[in-house]
Amino acid sequence: MTTLVLNYSRSLFEVIGDFLSSMTTAIQVSRQIEANQRIAVLLRHEYPHENYDGIVAILNDKTLKEYYK
Repeated sequence: MTTLVLNYSRSLFEVIGDFLSSMTTAIQVSRQIEANQRIAVLLRHEYPHENYDGIVAILNDKTLKEYYK
């Protein structure tokens, strides 16, 4: 009985830990995407052949590849 309760509580803690970890990652990604939108305005002279949306897409693609390898 005690073993069953300990195994259940350990798996419950793992589920909660995984959930909090994924929430942390989601918050970090959303903040980075927001920053990418602000940075894209400043990078327009670095990418003269790209428009604003293209620069944001490039930055967001790099962000998603970094966080979700």
